[in-house]
Amino acid sequence: MTDRQVALLAVMVWCGALVPMLVPFALLIALVVMAAISLRQRWPRRFLLVMVLLASALSGRAWAGVEPAEERRFEGPVVLAADPEPTSGGVRVTASIDGERYDLRAWGSPAGGLRHRLMGEQVMVEATLRPLNDAPTWLLAQGLSGRGTVTSVDGFDVGSPHTRLANSIRRTIESGASSMSRDEQALFAGLVYGDDRAQSPLTADNFDAAGLTHLLAVSGQNVAFVLAITGPVLRRLGHRQRFVFVLAVLVLFATVTRFEPSVVRASVMTAVASVAVLVGTEVSSGRVLAVAVSALVVIDPLIVHSVAFQLSVAASAGILLWSGRVARAVPGPRPLVEALAVTACAQLAVAPLLVWRFDGLPVASLPANLLAGPAAGPVMMWGLTGGLMAGLVPEWLAAWLHIPTRLALWWIDSVASQVPLLPLGRLGAVHIVLLFVLGAWGLRRIARLGRGATVVGLFVVLMHPAVVLATMPAETRVIDASSMIWRDDETTVLQVGGRSQPEDVLSTLRKANVGNIDLVIFERSSFANASLANWIRSHHRVTSVWAPTVTMGVGETVPDNNTRLLVDGVVLTIGVDDERLGVSAAIGDEPSAQE
Repeated sequence: MTDRQVALLAVMVWCGALVPMLVPFALLIALVVMAAISLRQRWPRRFLLVMVLLASALSGRAWAGVEPAEERRFEGPVVLAADPEPTSGGVRVTASIDGERYDLRAWGSPAGGLRHRLMGEQVMVEATLRPLNDAPTWLLAQGLSGRGTVTSVDGFDVGSPHTRLANSIRRTIESGASSMSRDEQALFAGLVYGDDRAQSPLTADNFDAAGLTHLLAVSGQNVAFVLAITGPVLRRLGHRQRFVFVLAVLVLFATVTRFEPSVVRASVMTAVASVAVLVGTEVSSGRVLAVAVSALVVIDPLIVHSVAFQLSVAASAGILLWSGRVARAVPGPRPLVEALAVTACAQLAVAPLLVWRFDGLPVASLPANLLAGPAAGPVMMWGLTGGLMAGLVPEWLAAWLHIPTRLALWWIDSVASQVPLLPLGRLGAVHIVLLFVLGAWGLRRIARLGRGATVVGLFVVLMHPAVVLATMPAETRVIDASSMIWRDDETTVLQVGGRSQPEDVLSTLRKANVGNIDLVIFERSSFANASLANWIRSHHRVTSVWAPTVTMGVGETVPDNNTRLLVDGVVLTIGVDDERLGVSAAIGDEPSAQE
């Protein structure tokens, strides 16, 4: 099969997996036999057709295998299928119970029993299990059968040998980073092995606004660095020994990074390339990507619903298809041009997905990636070498070993926090279409005048979101059911309810292009709101903070009962009691009780 036919195979298999078809097991076997015969006889058209049907049939069986749970009481061992994550004062974890996967939650002492466990470990629990009930497709695609609440945790086992080794590596690296601050440790864990559980909402918002979130989620780049680290060993091995060693390293690293879809994709690509080298066949990078995607979708059809897998495949395809042509078309120093081409092509390839599933692509992502990317690679490599060594030596020596790490982390964090302060806005669907059209036109063999016009057009498209953001009127915005940004040309009031997530508050403030905030009203005094107040102040000048009690230590005051404010034609009335500030809104033109 030609490279184009293999690429078409990947696309058709993907489409087949999106349309599940439940067929008898005998027909499924027949499709497998037909696919094998078509491939052996070199009938590409028949092979493509059969593979579409096979992917659809496998997807149907995969969905049928997700049996809905029955409400029941469970007592016994569960195997953790992921690392426990903090959530709403408790812990959330995916676990396997009797061969089925459940989304478990725990609070209080049971949460304490789960909090420090890791994937692959076996824990004795008591839990109440129940069905998912109208869960979204992306959640069902994880193979979950139901939810559960853990009421008791009693003992654990370290699990299988390879997960025990992977967990030992993670704990050793984590121990070696104990001299760092909490934020540095969280950022370090995200860069080295994709653990973002301890990241603060402020860090998450900064990296999202800078388009650097992919640095905190392990990717194919991490796999490349792992292979680079093992290079001295690989060069001393023969072809067969090298193949076995590479597979072992890939399996171990995939376990350390919790089988993130991007790592699995890169690992399978590496395995495909290794097989080609072993049998003495030369294959293009595009062919390797297509074969890897086809294989993964056939093995696990539900993976096509994973956003991380979609983004990983799109970014890889964009780099392979366009980066070389862009680098050749753009003049300038080769290292800078090549880095620019890879970053731009990867960002443009994932842009349609970001527009569709999220809020678009931040324009700041291009300069942010160019600035932070060169520092991220050394942190990843040093984390798996020097960072591992740091966990085996005294803490004072580990602190010295991590001096370069701290410098690199400071730079990456500075880029993530400062670049988004530039009011560049986010690219929407129309911008992405225009960039595709202008990019395709610019890569054609056109006259110098035409290329100049293309550059001007690209600049105008990229700057348009900044103009829109700068001319955005000051208006009231809803954050969620309990929080609002009350705003007009003179006054900005942020009302934060008790159930609001800090990520939502910070994100909405940024996207609304809010600068100074005259007043922040916290309906409740809490440690979480004290942290949120400090995070808000890191990017906004806050004049006053109101809360029901003076216990948070952020310069808050308690307003008089029934204080009234006039913002955007709405009168806000503040009711005060011992535990809560109540905010009621009514249309009116009464003057504020406090100027």
